[in-house]
Amino acid sequence: MKVPIEWLNEFVVIDIEPEDLAKRLTMRGLEVEGIERLTPRFTGVVAGTIATIEAHPNADNLSVCSIDTGREALTVVCGAPNISVGDRVPLATVGAALDREFVVGKRKVRGIESFGMLCSEKELGLSDDHSGIFILPDEIANGSVLADHPISQDIVLDVSVPPNRGDCLSILGIAREAASILRQKAKLPGFKLKAGTEGTVEDEIALQIWDTTACPRYVLKLIKGITIAPSPFWMRRRITRCGMRPINNIVDVTNYVMLELGQPLHAFDFERLLESRIEVKVAGGASTFRTLDSIDRPIEAGDILICDGSGPVAIAGIMGGENSEITGTTRNMALEAAYFNPYSIRATARRLGIRSEASLRFEKGIDMDNVGYAADRAMYLMHELAGGEVIRGTREIFEKKEPRTIYITYSNTNGLLGTHISRDAIARALNSIDLLIMKEDENGFVVSVPNFRHDIGEAADVIEEIARVHGFEHIPDTSPVTVLKPRKVTRQERFLTMIKEYCLGTGFYEIINFSFFSTRDIENLRIPEGDERTRFVSIMNPISRDWGVMRTMMTPSVLRCMAYNLNRGSKNLRFFEKGKVFFQENERIGERVSLCFALTGREKEYFWKEKHADYDFFDIKGVIEGLMERLGVSFEVVPTIEPFLDRSRSADIMVDGVKAGWAGAVRDDVLGLYEIEQTIYCAELRFDIILEKGNLTLQYRPIPRYPQVTRDFSFFVDDRVPIATLVEKIKGISPLIVSVGIFDMFRKEMRSVSIRVVFQSHEDTLTDERVNALQERIIGELTNTDGISLRA
Repeated sequence: MKVPIEWLNEFVVIDIEPEDLAKRLTMRGLEVEGIERLTPRFTGVVAGTIATIEAHPNADNLSVCSIDTGREALTVVCGAPNISVGDRVPLATVGAALDREFVVGKRKVRGIESFGMLCSEKELGLSDDHSGIFILPDEIANGSVLADHPISQDIVLDVSVPPNRGDCLSILGIAREAASILRQKAKLPGFKLKAGTEGTVEDEIALQIWDTTACPRYVLKLIKGITIAPSPFWMRRRITRCGMRPINNIVDVTNYVMLELGQPLHAFDFERLLESRIEVKVAGGASTFRTLDSIDRPIEAGDILICDGSGPVAIAGIMGGENSEITGTTRNMALEAAYFNPYSIRATARRLGIRSEASLRFEKGIDMDNVGYAADRAMYLMHELAGGEVIRGTREIFEKKEPRTIYITYSNTNGLLGTHISRDAIARALNSIDLLIMKEDENGFVVSVPNFRHDIGEAADVIEEIARVHGFEHIPDTSPVTVLKPRKVTRQERFLTMIKEYCLGTGFYEIINFSFFSTRDIENLRIPEGDERTRFVSIMNPISRDWGVMRTMMTPSVLRCMAYNLNRGSKNLRFFEKGKVFFQENERIGERVSLCFALTGREKEYFWKEKHADYDFFDIKGVIEGLMERLGVSFEVVPTIEPFLDRSRSADIMVDGVKAGWAGAVRDDVLGLYEIEQTIYCAELRFDIILEKGNLTLQYRPIPRYPQVTRDFSFFVDDRVPIATLVEKIKGISPLIVSVGIFDMFRKEMRSVSIRVVFQSHEDTLTDERVNALQERIIGELTNTDGISLRA
């Protein structure tokens, strides 16, 4: 929320430095993320009054003006058509600097000497409007130096409003907090609304609400004979400094009042409301509605609609319709001020993907008691800026609710905070933020909660408010008194801790993603129908359409994280994530823990001694081998059937005949969908299978006292025989075989594989006879396998 100090001063007198106010607001829980000082981008500009305007003798589109600055009269040649005698205008005198660079000089324009330049708002850096000369407000005295006037400077606080403090999404809301800090009371803008004497709103328009749960309060006002035009500078300046864009006087008033009071408003072209009626309905089924941005929006059951006599004219609290919007020809206008159910607005806004300033405020809850005042305030401003006649009266439906009250004990307050705050201090603190004590007894008090505080629902919330106002920095540090008992670590926690330690020790970085993704992710990975990973659990109220279902696999999120880092120049990455995946199982929702690893690039980009090769399949396979060995799980690899993997560089991971995951290179066309241009090796494992088969029990034995014996073997191996078959067969021949490894492989007519086998005994020295016997057993065991022969 952008808060101009100049505007805030209308509600509360800011008599401390902005930095001090920012610090104290931050300590109240309203973090001020920045302070922007708006300073003039010009020098040498004064306010002058146009004394005379004469046609230029040598140019049809120029005029010669005499400008009275209060000290002298200067002749200025001007080409803007929007000036008149008596207008007060900004005059850049000779030597003035605009935009801190352009210097104004005396010059001849078609034979007439011009001693300066009349400026537009854009030339002064005050707005983007350069349609004509900036006509200054009446309060700026003739001869004033504009750089010294508040019109050219301001201080804007950038306040980060907590999600539960919708009441602070307005100048009034911040003013309430500032007033509490400064021991003042925020004051509302004063105005007197003048209505016409002929006719009433009740005679002109009908109102009906079909569901007061969806809309407990709705106010309709009417103004006729308005003129659509640009807003005056003071309003455009405030709206712009709050981060919004001025449009025209009617639309700007609705935005201005929303920023000022926190009440979103909507203006309808009255002549386009069929049958001169407004009905608030909850949609009963699916349909479409064209909003004022000319987009057909899907309407679903439960959406709140504003309708006229023939159908919808707005999606309540979100966006108006093209069929009732204010245009340049609008003359009669109906104004809506309402309170809509926050949960309904939030669901509709997120489903439609529309995040507007109005829907943001409705979602967080507005002040139901302030709806009528905000409507009157808007009517007053519209009448001032657009003319016309305000029609007397109001159409209103208001289902009032009992005021909320909460009982709090003094002992619970100080006990929870660890303080000794007096009863008078508690009362002053609550009164300063409009939480009034209604009743009081020896033990506690009853506090009345205003309707704009939707974040207060129980005693602990009120106690938190006392702590905020009292000052968190004034609460003493105390150590809790408790008995700390060691917690038993579960088997699952032990395994997950071991996995995390292993991954961090092997150079991986842990990432944490959302537990949801888009159905498009499964389409990107080409998962076929019938696969359990297509059984999504839909989210009723997703944060966006791209996060609409709970994830059934972790790979898409990890790929997206890889893409984010690759696009920012990090080319060598090793990531892992452990988390839950979810599946729809008939009427139940199943979940389990999964592990995902991904690496790309190379171990090091450069090294003085040798060049590191790019990662390949054996790197990701080696990571899994090391992890499985650490967890005591035996596994084998088989050709993969995953549709998103390059099958020449990938495999499925099998544990006791059950698929526990997969590992390999993701297909290039799949990577392209995530804007990734380099090879990614990825693996995803089912933790439940690893947990069932794993064993963390360690067995220690002494370091062998007897030497090792090494023998090398070379075999011709058919392509259909997995190399892992040779290794497993050799390991199973004798416990004296302590290591088996492949040290060479090449192909001529057939594939040749060289294997090194290490023998060792923990009881005695191995003789040549024992090793030779084992050697013969190895040769016999392998050559008896179809597709394996000894190489001569």
